[in-house]
Amino acid sequence: MPQFSYKAITPSGEQKTGSMDAPSEAKVVENLTAEGLIPVTINKGSEKQVAKKKGKKLFASDKITQEDILAITQQMSSMLKAGLPLDKALSILVEIGDNEAVNTVLQDLQNAVRSGKGFGDALNATGQFTRFYVNMVRAGEAGGSIGDALARLVEYMQRAKELRSTVVSALIYPIILASVAIISIAALLVFVVPQFAEMFNDMGAELPAITQVVMKTGDIFAEYWWAMLGGILIIIMWIQFMLSNNAARTRLDRAILRWPMVGELISKIEVAKFSRSLGTLLHNGVPLLSALVIVKKTMGNKVMADAVGKATEDLKQGESLTKSLLAKGVFPSYALHMLRVGEETGQMEELLSDVAEIYDDEVKTSVKHLLAFMEPILILVMAVAILVIIGSVLLPMVNMADLVK
Repeated sequence: MPQFSYKAITPSGEQKTGSMDAPSEAKVVENLTAEGLIPVTINKGSEKQVAKKKGKKLFASDKITQEDILAITQQMSSMLKAGLPLDKALSILVEIGDNEAVNTVLQDLQNAVRSGKGFGDALNATGQFTRFYVNMVRAGEAGGSIGDALARLVEYMQRAKELRSTVVSALIYPIILASVAIISIAALLVFVVPQFAEMFNDMGAELPAITQVVMKTGDIFAEYWWAMLGGILIIIMWIQFMLSNNAARTRLDRAILRWPMVGELISKIEVAKFSRSLGTLLHNGVPLLSALVIVKKTMGNKVMADAVGKATEDLKQGESLTKSLLAKGVFPSYALHMLRVGEETGQMEELLSDVAEIYDDEVKTSVKHLLAFMEPILILVMAVAILVIIGSVLLPMVNMADLVK
């Protein structure tokens, strides 16, 4: 049975550490809760093993990441739900923290709260938390339940992380495969083909057209590699420009939405993000107009984000949100029909949550289909390219052998 080390808080606010044998992390949480403790951090392995792993982090960063913010939110949610005051919860997090940058932010939050500042305002002042996060906390403060707001944020962030991980994990293999293909072909052209070119030149044999093309390509790779690297840098700079310029970004995002398979995948990812963000904000009591303004900032596709912005302006004029989004023609009709049902029945929060779940599953399915399409094409292109190179080298040798006979 695996061993887990933990840090927990007693009802009086004292810190307790230890190890426990359990089949899973969830069981550790259950056991600690049954003992009246508030779990703060749980890691697989004994306390010594966990400390040793932390000491071996070669690329440890002092910057605050989304992982850090998720961990802070989880810990604070647990402590506030258990009845600890906000000031005490922040003090405990500072004590147990091992990241200097995180501790600095937590200390700033604690000082601001002690001076009478609202927690949402304190979070905003650090510059480390998104507008979405800050407004969720402010809504929780207004409703008298910061702990519930943080719990909703934890759920939202975990779902967003799962969705992001699904896409990133799926793309790793095709990227590795494409990189191996490019490196292999480049290596053959730069190092292998020139060796045979010298041999053929010495023999004075007339080379087939395909061999001449491959030899010439190898010469270009060997002599103008610097120009190719420069071209790659120019492409990277062009992409950065497209992403930073609003008009260019809009054109690029509109074009992406029209791409077969890829456009459909991006659309589903954005719908899942839109539905979950809007549903979470509405659940916490944020007004619809304010929620839409915040949700627009969370969306990655400029065209779909602009559609939400225009729909927000239409909503101010009394027009239906669903009708306005349908007129823009960039959101899937099924999602908007579900949203319309929510508008008409007054159950928008619940239906937005259902839409988010549905499109999360749709994203996973679309990623599988995209991979099923991409992988064989990449393998086929790599195989054909290598066969052409090898065949162009072997063909003159076979011809010469026939002449000798």
